[in-house]
Amino acid sequence: MLPVSRFRIEDKSMEPFLKSGDYVFVNKLAYVLKMPDEGDVIVFKNSNKFLVKRVTKVYYDKIFVEGDNILSKKIKSINKNSVVGKVILKISDRPNVK
Repeated sequence: MLPVSRFRIEDKSMEPFLKSGDYVFVNKLAYVLKMPDEGDVIVFKNSNKFLVKRVTKVYYDKIFVEGDNILSKKIKSINKNSVVGKVILKISDRPNVK
């Protein structure tokens, strides 16, 4: 098992931080010994899909996550065993446009 995986962003739920078409690299070992911290951006599995969201709260064994986009669907909570890892790098497939 490699400790880092790459995922492609497919939706707009994390805009403006992540845009559709961006890639993220995920440290799969980040939460082996600890829970995520509030503010971490994580990848997790939900209903056979990989999702990227920001951790808003950690309460005992429950992790609460939301997208950065105000219109994103809110997910009540997830368990630590559904977390793939912590986003450590983002790469845009578009040049910066001013």
